[in-house]
Amino acid sequence: MSLQKLKKTLLALDLESNVDEDYSSREVEVLADSLQQALEIGAAELGVSLADIDYEIKEKGSSGYFGLGRLPYRVHIKIAENFEQKYADIPDLNISLESGEARLSADETQVVSADARVMVRIYRSGVFIKITPQRGTGRPAEVESVIDRLKRAGVLKFDRSVIEKEVKKPTGELVKVAEYIPRPDADSTLAIEISPDEMKAIVTISAPRPGGRHLQLQDVLNALKAAGVVVGYKEDEITRVLEEDRYGSAFIAAEGKPPKNGADAYIDYKVRIEKKVEFKEDEHGRVDFLSRDMVENVVQGQILAELIPAQKGEQGYTIFNRILPAKNGKSIELRPGKGTILSEDGRRLIAERNGQVVFTQGKINVEEVYLVPGDVGLDTGNIMFLGSVTVRGSVTDNMQVKAAGNIEIGGNVQKAQVEAEGNIIVRSGIQGRDGAVIQSTTGSLFAKFVQSARIDVEKDLIVQEGILHSRVNAGGRVICNGKRAQIVGGEIIAGQEVRVKQLGAQASTPTRVVVGINPKILQQIKQLEQIQQEAQEKLEKLEQNIRTLTLQKTSQKEAFPQEKEEMLVRMHGIQDKLKERFQEAENEKQQLQEYMNMLSAKGAVHVEKTLFPGVTIEINGAVFHVKDEYNRVTIIEEKGNIRFVPFQQSEEDARDWRKRRR
Repeated sequence: MSLQKLKKTLLALDLESNVDEDYSSREVEVLADSLQQALEIGAAELGVSLADIDYEIKEKGSSGYFGLGRLPYRVHIKIAENFEQKYADIPDLNISLESGEARLSADETQVVSADARVMVRIYRSGVFIKITPQRGTGRPAEVESVIDRLKRAGVLKFDRSVIEKEVKKPTGELVKVAEYIPRPDADSTLAIEISPDEMKAIVTISAPRPGGRHLQLQDVLNALKAAGVVVGYKEDEITRVLEEDRYGSAFIAAEGKPPKNGADAYIDYKVRIEKKVEFKEDEHGRVDFLSRDMVENVVQGQILAELIPAQKGEQGYTIFNRILPAKNGKSIELRPGKGTILSEDGRRLIAERNGQVVFTQGKINVEEVYLVPGDVGLDTGNIMFLGSVTVRGSVTDNMQVKAAGNIEIGGNVQKAQVEAEGNIIVRSGIQGRDGAVIQSTTGSLFAKFVQSARIDVEKDLIVQEGILHSRVNAGGRVICNGKRAQIVGGEIIAGQEVRVKQLGAQASTPTRVVVGINPKILQQIKQLEQIQQEAQEKLEKLEQNIRTLTLQKTSQKEAFPQEKEEMLVRMHGIQDKLKERFQEAENEKQQLQEYMNMLSAKGAVHVEKTLFPGVTIEINGAVFHVKDEYNRVTIIEEKGNIRFVPFQQSEEDARDWRKRRR
């Protein structure tokens, strides 16, 4: 209690007649979400502290289920009877006569002064006092003040000599000064509330009236045990609350232990398995393609990945000692790829040779790189390599470059075919003349520009300058992020989004943009439907044959040939396999359909500068033919309709200070 509050309380209690008139008949009834909240509201309404109130729960509240059927607490709150007694509403007097003015912060002085502290405790074993000596320039305890404290606590008979001895030389320990005289009606009491999940026992202790007994640790523990609490006792917290006389304030006296599920096993990759490219422009809008690190080189013996094993779960328990089970983490296997080996314990993946990392089908492969120092032309012939290919020059007309890894081309791609499982980088542009075909089955394509070409990539197409009169299928994004980036003519299909500076041209060049679908996924769904149809047709024929043989077996009984019996068994086996194949196709089809639904939700077209007439935009089946010019817009689909909203900047651009400055 602060010094200011202490003075106000003493002044009010000296005017005892006024106190009786103002407070003795004051009572309130409170509705609240919890008992603690009701007590705090009631104490504030009555103008007293929590230690000075008594209460009765009229209706116990309920939290309901998922917010439904929720009921509040209804609590009748009144001033405690001992409040009318002089100084009885100062619970801190049972703890100390500490002067708030004597406390100084550590910044002001290193010497902390405090008055002596006197505590009175009434237990079954007797009446005790505890005197904590003063510090610094604080005032010492006085015999008469201790006696006055005992009388106000309802103790009228005591050993004065023991008090005088303890005041003269305080020990800071409990010293018995009188025998205990039982007054059960004045004893301190407690209320226990068990949380709905049985994880907490919440206790509220009331202050004893004059002559009443104080609770001890064992009293609280016995009450908890009587309420069914078996484990989780917070003895230190209970002791602290009792010593500090924190009456009327609920606290957690016992607490269970929640279960802790074990962490799943995971693979800690020591090398980059996803190569994220961020083209950064300088102040003049130029992009340095040579500075992009697209190849993850490793050397023989280098650790590529480490398996972190799954952890066991730690079971929990409630305060009633009901065991709460925990799940163990899921295990996985570290699988070696081409050019890698596992350590003896199977925990580390090591490079078997020098090369570059290619991550495919969940495995790390170390691929050697095939280097073409010049152009791919008649001198080199077509290139097909089970690794990565680097071409220092260009890929000329009618040539083919195919690789199981990445392909990096220092020059340009003419009317040629380039196919890779990984990423394709064309540091100059693609001048296809309606004959270039660029395909990446698992990666992305990065190029300076694309003109009159056919592009088919699993992930992203990222172009600096523009895409002109081309057909593009991208499972992820199509991004033109250079200073003059534009898309004009042709057809652009992207699984997620298209982001460009200018879309279309002033001449209203026909341009079609489709987002939110992945043609490869649609094709896979059709293939799965074809598999199901074939399996169904075979099943129908097989089931007809099974019915025929079953009827023959029933009619012929013992005369049924053994070879037909064996044939019937084989047919049943084939029938089970066909059903299993049909169900597998159905499960995979559902997964692909869910992925398509996710893509359609992300589908958007972002035009940073100008959207010209002549463009047709299709998102999730909704089609819009652009007839007017728009500036800085984002086009999305909402409830089957195309909707224009203000331009939404990408997260990368939002973090770029040059973009923000523009």
